[in-house]
Amino acid sequence: MNKKINKLEANTPSKHIQQHFKELLNIYLHNPCFTDAAFLNPPNPYVRPLRTSDTLNINYDSAVALPEVYTNKNLIINKLLLNIYEQDLLFLANGNACEAKKDFANFYNPYYTAIGKALLPKLEQLAFNFLKDEIEIIGNWTKPKLLEYLINTILEQEKETSELCEAIVGSNNPIRAAKMLLIQMAPDFLSEASAMARALPGSFGIEQSELMKVFIDEYGYGVHETKHSTLFEATMLSANLNPTIHYYYNDYLATSLMLVNYFHCICKNKSDWFKYIGTLYYTEASIPHFNKQISKTLKNILPNINTKYFDEHVHIDKHHRRMVLEKIIATSIDKYGEEIIEDILFGFEAFKLLQNLADTDLAKQIQFSDQLDESYFPSNYTLLAESLTFNETELEITSAHLHADDELFQVTRGELIFYPNSLSPIILKANHRIVIPKGRLHSTVSQSANTQYVVQPIEISTGA
Repeated sequence: MNKKINKLEANTPSKHIQQHFKELLNIYLHNPCFTDAAFLNPPNPYVRPLRTSDTLNINYDSAVALPEVYTNKNLIINKLLLNIYEQDLLFLANGNACEAKKDFANFYNPYYTAIGKALLPKLEQLAFNFLKDEIEIIGNWTKPKLLEYLINTILEQEKETSELCEAIVGSNNPIRAAKMLLIQMAPDFLSEASAMARALPGSFGIEQSELMKVFIDEYGYGVHETKHSTLFEATMLSANLNPTIHYYYNDYLATSLMLVNYFHCICKNKSDWFKYIGTLYYTEASIPHFNKQISKTLKNILPNINTKYFDEHVHIDKHHRRMVLEKIIATSIDKYGEEIIEDILFGFEAFKLLQNLADTDLAKQIQFSDQLDESYFPSNYTLLAESLTFNETELEITSAHLHADDELFQVTRGELIFYPNSLSPIILKANHRIVIPKGRLHSTVSQSANTQYVVQPIEISTGA
């Protein structure tokens, strides 16, 4: 009997998937929508290139730790998560192009989506396990204590000025910085509340009906023109940005994707329901103050911008945060007991941390773009390892990625276009060198038949 039990335990689904993870991943990457592509901006919502070699060769044995959030590993894991989650969502490309129809069929191929679902539990653990290490809930929490803490935390935040807004205003190119913000918002806001839709089915009492009220607001009460994603499309257009879903896929920072993916994760996994309502409260409660600042910042920088999306949230989310607190969180504690408080608090703190990481990431990316404008180069640095040489043909693309160290990047033959973002690429010719800070997203397109460049890890001296 014991031998049979041990044999059964050894073949649990989780262990089986762990053993065959790389094999399943390799099959998943054969979907034509995810193969390396000869463009930076995808032609439709279904084509989402992954750096196949990187994706197959990163270490999947250990979860992403907090210091690894701004790494290529985290970017790849979160692009995988985004693509797998969104195979549950319907995107219809504008137009009737045959190529889009083929991509549509490939993206939603049921065999690939099934494999994606098998990969999800491990990918979710890899992406978000660090939250358990960073969030510690101490002491005995009661309903009054929790409600007081949630309210006071938001009130304290509302006394502060957004550091991200300050980074945008203080940029050498605030117009570009403002557009970079909108691009990082796009993967969430252009299909807004899609993750929330996962949390609605089933039967869970009055809280289900209250959540539906929030959901209905997000979808404009069935009026397409007032649907929140439609409002954000108008914002993008008014800023001369392309509102097509995932047009800026190559620009997405890992931390921006983590915001989208965390909502999908805790809405999909029903055992995380109480974490979800804590996360939902943080989002609804923190948005009014942030969006008020964003709206003002955008209007000052882009006079013709349509800020109705942000202005609408300043109003409606004050109502939503009260609904979530009083009619979902408080009533859930009354029904299910104070033992659920830790999950609620965890979800609240988790999204607060993820949002801070995303804000910091974007501020650093804005700074990187500014440094390239200024032709910044450190006066003193130390070489850490041998250089690597790369040769590329004309129009060969190196899609978005990050380095684990500060890198010296020098073109030695030909020329290429270097993209720290889609908005302001720079041309690098032979003997032109720059420094790419660790954790900064970039991509390149060769402009010569035989372009050559070298990269070399460096350590920049303090103050250089």
